[in-house]
Amino acid sequence: MLNSLFVNHQDQKEALAIERRRRFEESRKQRIFNARRRLIGVDTETLGYQIQEKHEAEQAQAEQQRKFAEEIRRQEQVLLLKQYEQRQERIREENELNRFRASHQKPEQSRDFDLFDPDGLKKSLPARLGDDDPRLSVSGAQLFDGEDLEERHRRKVQVEQQRSWLEQQIREKRQAEIDRRAAEKFLEDALMSRENRLHQLASQEQYARGKIHEAVNEFNRRLMNEQEQQRMRREREEQEDNLAEIYNNLTSDILTENPEVAKSSFGPNRVITAQYKGMSPVEIEQIRRTQELQLEELKRKRQNEANTRKAWDQLANDFDRTVTMKERELNRRRHALAEQIRQENHLLSLEQQRKLKYLDKVVYQNQPTQAYFDQFNTCSR
Repeated sequence: MLNSLFVNHQDQKEALAIERRRRFEESRKQRIFNARRRLIGVDTETLGYQIQEKHEAEQAQAEQQRKFAEEIRRQEQVLLLKQYEQRQERIREENELNRFRASHQKPEQSRDFDLFDPDGLKKSLPARLGDDDPRLSVSGAQLFDGEDLEERHRRKVQVEQQRSWLEQQIREKRQAEIDRRAAEKFLEDALMSRENRLHQLASQEQYARGKIHEAVNEFNRRLMNEQEQQRMRREREEQEDNLAEIYNNLTSDILTENPEVAKSSFGPNRVITAQYKGMSPVEIEQIRRTQELQLEELKRKRQNEANTRKAWDQLANDFDRTVTMKERELNRRRHALAEQIRQENHLLSLEQQRKLKYLDKVVYQNQPTQAYFDQFNTCSR
């Protein structure tokens, strides 16, 4: 339902659609309920048109799906190529890592290798080497508090050992950082080499295209030179023919000064064209008068054309003014139609409310009458 006097484009479209459906319904009722004009069967022309539209839509959809499939295949090929390159790069990195581990991270180089050394028992010392053996434990009941005579040396050795461990850790971290930077640099070099290869291939392709363009240009220049030579040869032959014709005319009897030679024996107004020398002054004056008459006639025609154009321009202006007035009238009618539609929508809303109220309070409480069944089969649907 419209709430204002202003009608937007959507309301106009809906109103036109409703009017179009109403006209179609009326024409359909005339075709169906009129026994003389009713057609037996279906509208084959409309069905054929619908089948053609459906076939064209299916073809367009099939073409679009084919393009989508081609694009998907192309993208899958690019994706497979990228995956293959990444897999090869991963294999290469793993091989480099394994070679680095095999050469720089051997088991015997680890700090706690003595815990799982298979030859640890062969390399181990006896249970006791003497009273000052630092390996003697407290539970062995061989060393007691206050008997640690090597405490200062032991602490010094422990400090040295911790220092050596710390230095070893620092060296390992530095070496790991160096190896990481070397791996990153190797990867960057590989990527740069691949980019350089791509640029090189692009340069070669551009160079090949340049060569092809040069060959085509050279062929066009040769063809143009041949055409220019043929044109000059034709011009030279034509010039020679013209000179020969001029010479023949100068040496023939056509340039004689005797006007009697051009008179024909078939009549006084007949001449021999091969020996005719030109018109007399009287004939020239007559032709000049005829040309003046033609010039005046041409001026009259141009004046008439100018008048006609001016009349057409005036007609066009009048037509534009009429179209503007018609358009204004159409806008007024459109606003009036919108106002009418708004009022009809308001009335329809009130009617619908009354019908709902009627259905809620009357219809659903009583049995349907014959009027209820008579309302069916009144339209073509």
